Amino acid sequence: MTDFHAMHPELTTLFTDHDLVPETRGNWLLLDDAFPAVRAHATGRLLTVEIALDAHRVITELYPLDAGLDLFRDGSFPVLRSAFWQSHDPNIVLTQVIRRPDGPWRVFTGRYLRHVATEERPPLPYRLFETVQAFLHDRPLSSDLHWLSTGVAVDSDGPAADIRLDGARQPALEAAVSALDWLHDGRDYTVRNTLVLTRA
Repeated sequence: MTDFHAMHPELTTLFTDHDLVPETRGNWLLLDDAFPAVRAHATGRLLTVEIALDAHRVITELYPLDAGLDLFRDGSFPVLRSAFWQSHDPNIVLTQVIRRPDGPWRVFTGRYLRHVATEERPPLPYRLFETVQAFLHDRPLSSDLHWLSTGVAVDSDGPAADIRLDGARQPALEAAVSALDWLHDGRDYTVRNTLVLTRA
């Protein structure tokens, strides 16, 4: 049986460190008795963070256990704060409005977290942001809220992208992102990003 409660103290501290007071509903932490809700558990060397966008959609994020909570704190958590909890940090999350055929949408883009073992972080491809924006403009959307997770691993064989919209892989966007000019200078590295899209 999965023990979600073991991570509650650390998750609660993450909330309160940002002046947010979470409530507990079963295994979940949430604010004002409303979605989204968050829970986490450790399994082996992985930290699993689950984010319930609503009663039917749950996003699952996997992190290395030793740095997992820090990666969640620096990546997805600020996007949650900006998009849902009126705790926006403009130094961390970029907000903008895009015009789609179905009307205006707000976009909340978190940091592109680059993890490399040594020295300076490699630069991001020049057209990465533009490529994601083109996808957001053209992709048919079925609800008023969507979550885009981007992960790219770069090694001597080139980039490998894992990009998910509401948890579902996006092969066309993965191919477009993988085709960008990712630098590999002999050091392997990973890039992660979280983006939330809401109808304006």
